[in-house]
Amino acid sequence: MPDEQFLDVFLEESKENLQEIEEGLLELEKSPHDLEIINVIFRAMHTIKGGAGLMGLERISSLTHQLESILERLRSSTVQVDEQFFNHLFTGMDLLKQIFTSGDLEGETVKENIDTLIPALELYNLEMAAGSPQEEINIFGEEIEEYNWEMIENALLGGEKICQVDVSLLPGCVLKSVRVFMVVKEIEKHGKIVKAIPSLKILEEEGFDRDFTLLLFGNPDPDKLKEMLERISEIEKVEIIPDEHCDLRKLLVKDSMQPADNSMEGVEPLRRHGPKIKYYRITCKFPPDALERGIDPLLFLYELKENGTVLENYINAANLPELTELNPHLLYIFWTLFYESKLEQIELENLFLGETEEIVLEDITASTALWFSDEKRLGELLVDRGLVTAEDVEKALQKQKRIGELLVEEGKISSRQVEKVVQTKARFRGTEQLETIRVDTNKLENIMNNIAELLIAQSHVKETVFQHAGIEQSFNMEIHNSFEEVDKIIRRLQEEVMNASMIPIGDTFVRFQRVVRDLAMDLGKEVELIISGKETELDKKVIEQISDPLKHLIRNAVDHGLEKPAERTAAGKKRRGTIHLNAFHQEGNIVIEISDDGRGLNEKAILSKAHEKNLLEKGKTLTKAEIHRLLFKPGFTTTREISDVSGRGVGLDVVLNNVENLRGKIEVFSKEGQGTKFSIKLPLTLAIIDGIMLRVGEERFIIPLTSITEFIKAKPGQILQAEGKGQMLHLRKEYIPFSSLYRLFDIEADYYSPYEGILIILNEGNKKLALLVDEIIDQEQVVIKSVKDFMEDRGGMAGATILGDGSVAFILDVSSLFRMSREISSEQLLAN
Repeated sequence: MPDEQFLDVFLEESKENLQEIEEGLLELEKSPHDLEIINVIFRAMHTIKGGAGLMGLERISSLTHQLESILERLRSSTVQVDEQFFNHLFTGMDLLKQIFTSGDLEGETVKENIDTLIPALELYNLEMAAGSPQEEINIFGEEIEEYNWEMIENALLGGEKICQVDVSLLPGCVLKSVRVFMVVKEIEKHGKIVKAIPSLKILEEEGFDRDFTLLLFGNPDPDKLKEMLERISEIEKVEIIPDEHCDLRKLLVKDSMQPADNSMEGVEPLRRHGPKIKYYRITCKFPPDALERGIDPLLFLYELKENGTVLENYINAANLPELTELNPHLLYIFWTLFYESKLEQIELENLFLGETEEIVLEDITASTALWFSDEKRLGELLVDRGLVTAEDVEKALQKQKRIGELLVEEGKISSRQVEKVVQTKARFRGTEQLETIRVDTNKLENIMNNIAELLIAQSHVKETVFQHAGIEQSFNMEIHNSFEEVDKIIRRLQEEVMNASMIPIGDTFVRFQRVVRDLAMDLGKEVELIISGKETELDKKVIEQISDPLKHLIRNAVDHGLEKPAERTAAGKKRRGTIHLNAFHQEGNIVIEISDDGRGLNEKAILSKAHEKNLLEKGKTLTKAEIHRLLFKPGFTTTREISDVSGRGVGLDVVLNNVENLRGKIEVFSKEGQGTKFSIKLPLTLAIIDGIMLRVGEERFIIPLTSITEFIKAKPGQILQAEGKGQMLHLRKEYIPFSSLYRLFDIEADYYSPYEGILIILNEGNKKLALLVDEIIDQEQVVIKSVKDFMEDRGGMAGATILGDGSVAFILDVSSLFRMSREISSEQLLAN
């Protein structure tokens, strides 16, 4: 079992890499030959593969290796990709996500899916290669030579043993060529296949029913081979006939029954025409803190070994200090390799993908003889091998001693050398590197909770001190200044912690690209998702809770909002529909918009369905906003057909509840035939807010500071009765709806006249409301506590906070105040 500490790091990094891969694949679909995107995906896949190898997670390692091979094929050639290319990669990525999400790192729960996908990936990779003009490759991997019968008989006379394997696939088996491929790969472990009946071409093209036979030179254990083959899925029956029972005459008759044009007799075997061998000199340096950063140099050396042959390798230990000065966490050595491979130089460079501090690749193919010349002197050879510098050699020559002796005497190639011969450039570059650490979000949340408790305690101390403070003004001023200083420190601390818990919403947005892609394919639609405001930051807790509502709104836009291509074309629109996902800050909040250019909302259909479900009183007239709000009623749907995506009336009511639980609000804007926009407004954080404390009678309330425009004292004549609209405040050529907080909550007040109390001008987007209160007390930074579990939801309340004297003040929900004010005005008008 891997070390728990390293395993946690691997899991965290792998999840990030999987997200990077998914984003990259979605971009790659738009630009299939963008080398930069391919390299990003390849790098992430390569990292997962390397980490899985270190952890001993074989299934993850095998799967990522095959996915990486397909990407490598695309990266190193101009081969054309198709839908199957992306389907394979997305399927593999989904299996990896399932493994990491479930915690089943051995992949037992998806074993069958992986065992089916890996051969399909191998087969597809080889088919891609076969389509490349540079290569002609047998799709079954090893060279399976189709000997004619005379050649087989001659081999048998020469003492070769032959074994016959008869295989039957299950009726209705899908991907028969993949099953054949899996059988071939297993049999090749036990001998050399020399004949396939029917021919390889027929097997490859799936031009057979269910049965096929393979002949191999060798003498395998029949029981063991049969057991291994029967483990392959969709294999119905396997029969192994060893040499002494193999009837070649019967096989000859069976082979002669195959169509003549498919006979492989006399055809030259397929051969692999790979690229020419190349030779490189590689200087491979890693940063001194490579080990601490989780970079394992051996992984890269193993990678080189897998792709070629290391002819010579030298370790430069010139930087290695004395044992007493050695830091076991730092890497002091680097390597010089002479390397033979079929890879091109750019392919070699991509193996390292920027992980080294300095890597120098020199193609020495044309001058191989010179590099390995016997005529070179010792000094030249040592410089070539990266063991010393030309300057060291020059100094040694000036002393007129033998170069080898001088270098040993001076410690130039000794492990005890203190003075470095080759300085690592990164130590003196002076480039500032951003250092980060991973922190459990629960720790940040605990810190934020403690700050909240500190605020409450500090408020209590302040209240107590001022109640018992003396009358001396200078002393009171000193206390006041001290509290102000503490307030500033707590505020800065709170902001720093809040910023640490803020993350860009872009990661959440990008995940929806896959949702849109898959859903559009299922519904037969063409959809483009445009994302804006990815850098907009929001509290991680808010992002986690808003993710599902956003996902539903996007699915809703694809399913309900956008038309199918033919319908869009008939309406004079582009075949491809557009969904725009946008985020931005506004007045201390974040606004998230999901808009589409589809058919828009059918308000008549919405009203009809509302009457059908008895959600409306007969004869009642609704505004456009009120009609749109009907969509959020539980069980409301205008879809006639129930599908996997929609039609059950579950969704938008849940979206509304989730948004309101976050103290947010949602609005709908739509124009029939042109599209729909859902706008969600959320607070940046759920923990602490800046607010204005006010009083009505004996009750104290908090209103978020971002929702307040100004305070005024109304003058006689400023409050007017507008016909059909209730009372209005006339302020600077503007008419603002007027309401009283005592009336909204039915509580006793000191002042009932708008000219006696204070008017707070509230804002919500483009709307305003003048609200009457008794007194403005102070500006406070308060901690929000939920009240839903302790009291009946009457509306208007976003939560509560504990004040310094231990009493409770309610935090008002401004959106609800606007709605309650409109409802009361309507009731008064009806009463009149």
